[in-house]
Amino acid sequence: MKNLLVLLIGTLTVASSILNVHAQLPDFEVDANSITFSNPNPVEGEEITIWVEVKNVGSATPTMNEDLVVDLYEGHPDTKPLQILSPGVILELKAGKSERLSAEWQPPPGKTEIFAVVNPDGDQHIDEVDADNNIVSAIIVAQSKNFPPVTQEQIQDAIDRGVAWIESRQGKSSRTCLQCGAEIQIVLSCYICHASLKGLPENFIPGQEWNFGEDRIQETSLALQALLASGRKTTDPSIQNGLKFILEQNWNALDVYQYAVLVPVLVATQNPEYKGKAQFAVNQLVEKQLPIKGSEYADERDDGGWGYGYSADGAHMNMVIYALYAAKQWGLEIPQDTWTRAENWIRRNQTETGGWLYNLVDEGSPWAIGVYGSMTATGLWALRACGVSTEDKQIRDGIEWIKKHWSLTRNPGCNSWLYYYLLSLQRYSDIPPKIETLAGHNWHNEISAMMVAKQQHDGRWHGAESDFLATCFAVMTLSRALVGPTEPNIGIVPNSLRFSPPSPRVGEAVKLTATLRNNGTPLDKTFNVVFLADGVEVGSTEVLWTPTINETDITLDWVPKKEGETEITAHVDLDDTDKNDNSISVSLEIFPKSTSPTDTKLAKPKKISENVYQIGNVVFNTNNKEVTIPGEINITTDDTIIEFFACGTLGKSHESIVILNVEPIYLYITLGLLDFEPGQNLTVIGDPHEPKGSPLQISIEWKKGTDTVSIPARELVWNTFTGKPMQKTHWVFTGGRLINDQLTSQQFHNIIAVYRDPDSLINNPLPGGTDDRTYRVNTDKIPPKGTKVNVIIRPI
Repeated sequence: MKNLLVLLIGTLTVASSILNVHAQLPDFEVDANSITFSNPNPVEGEEITIWVEVKNVGSATPTMNEDLVVDLYEGHPDTKPLQILSPGVILELKAGKSERLSAEWQPPPGKTEIFAVVNPDGDQHIDEVDADNNIVSAIIVAQSKNFPPVTQEQIQDAIDRGVAWIESRQGKSSRTCLQCGAEIQIVLSCYICHASLKGLPENFIPGQEWNFGEDRIQETSLALQALLASGRKTTDPSIQNGLKFILEQNWNALDVYQYAVLVPVLVATQNPEYKGKAQFAVNQLVEKQLPIKGSEYADERDDGGWGYGYSADGAHMNMVIYALYAAKQWGLEIPQDTWTRAENWIRRNQTETGGWLYNLVDEGSPWAIGVYGSMTATGLWALRACGVSTEDKQIRDGIEWIKKHWSLTRNPGCNSWLYYYLLSLQRYSDIPPKIETLAGHNWHNEISAMMVAKQQHDGRWHGAESDFLATCFAVMTLSRALVGPTEPNIGIVPNSLRFSPPSPRVGEAVKLTATLRNNGTPLDKTFNVVFLADGVEVGSTEVLWTPTINETDITLDWVPKKEGETEITAHVDLDDTDKNDNSISVSLEIFPKSTSPTDTKLAKPKKISENVYQIGNVVFNTNNKEVTIPGEINITTDDTIIEFFACGTLGKSHESIVILNVEPIYLYITLGLLDFEPGQNLTVIGDPHEPKGSPLQISIEWKKGTDTVSIPARELVWNTFTGKPMQKTHWVFTGGRLINDQLTSQQFHNIIAVYRDPDSLINNPLPGGTDDRTYRVNTDKIPPKGTKVNVIIRPI
């Protein structure tokens, strides 16, 4: 009994201690009425204020050293949405009291659910009684804003008016504070007495340079970039005066940003007298690439970038990459290592959302928290400037992010730098070969319509960062500014050297293919591309390049004579401005001649997640036996007789609805690994015998806006005899034929046939498959030509 009493007293003491601790803690609470908006019915892109009222329902007050943070999101935090910059904190929220915190925000069109998270986990978290009452949401709907289409004449008029405004501001601009008399530039409040300068008249003194108080060299260089992009000649007085100013500066004492904005100006003049200075500026940029050599305190996350001091950021990367890209077009020397390290820095700053961060070292930038539009556009365009293909996964992920957050009225995730964001999208799209459709949008038409509508009566554009910068960026965007090349530059597209079959055997013919691209001025010339195996030439392909060609594939048939790892090299035998992209090498394994053409060792599955594997571009799930193959829509009109629903890149593209980016042998082996059996009973085209083999169901899917469209493959096929879509059916894994110890479907890239084909991997069992006149495209269902699709194969 005594022991029980002691235990009871101890328990009560512990409970009392817990209650006392709780009694000494605050408890922050938000409820359904906590979030309010300055305008509950805004128009997209309109800046409004979000208020969050937080109440302390606990019995203690946080100390002066404890900041109560409130995080704001455009969606539930678990979905990794855009975060809203909320710079304020609540200090010493007393028990029983409430306070409001505010944040400025520009809404996207349509419905947005704003989430507020009070006292989030992290370094600034304050111990409190109950965290379950710390999250709340409110819905707001913003009206969409539509801009009328514009003509090229209207666009040119907007450019001319913008240029006239920029020229009118060549000199020193400032305001005089009425309260203390100080002369203040750029900002709208006096930094001496903090009085508002809004609405006060501007003081203006004409001069050679543009001077708004931030950095005369930067401002003058950006103005000159805009004027030159618009078509102004170097003999124009404004340009002459601006050039005189920047050339007279002490170039030994400039910082990274100044060098970066100077280079495109000098390149745009095409004046050979400036080439030495431009090379000097480029050399400084190369030298200042982080980290500082020998520093033992450098952060490895900064490696390859540029920034203020010793920390890299995306704003510097944007300008430096443009400088290097422009310099490259003028034939200036840039070490390949500079490009490689810059590309690596850019790649590291992308998150799993597809968006880009300002940098990896800080939690955000001065203008945003987490990923946002202008940094994502910077990442995309900088990768392209480094020579990365638009088919690169990181670029495709970035474009999906842009598509998800597409806006003409705001910089997604940020309340400023809209025109800087749009300029970066323009640069991404206009690097050769140009892209006219971006994230499903005719970007130039849409952006031009918005900019023409938003231009002010005096020719400027308003920007939260400054009207001057916004106007320079708008003029460059409308002018499609990109310092262009002065000579042809034929290069091999990275990662484009490929082989078919992908795992050849000794004595088996291999088609070597590489993609060439002209990143320079038009070329009218014949030249050779040489192919080598382990450094020994095995053949060459003659190429006829004409001024209308931007990109082309070239091929060579080669027969390997020995097994083992072999390094295959393609080399453009042409003297052009940039030789760094004239060669490409890839390792290829040659298998023994005795290997079966369908041996599974010709393919090496790579595990990418639980039950999911990949062979080449074929992704398959061993659990549900689902197979996914990427491709794109090829034929969209009904004036062509169709023999294939899908073929490979080397197949009969003139009669196939879809082109699949797949090696047939990889699909054959994948289906075999999933226990599908090939019938291989067809012997002639249009074979009257019913195809044999495992039955399959095939569907196709693609993105339409934010939605995914998924339909049976047959619905894209039209039966000309019945006047209806192809009737409901399964498909049959026939597997092609083995002739001369070779898989014919691999030779011909025949994959899914609607008109029966003995060399196709998969065939149509319907009676219509025996007549080549039966099928055409169903134009009622087909998406636009070039639409990226996935073809999905499943068991019945």
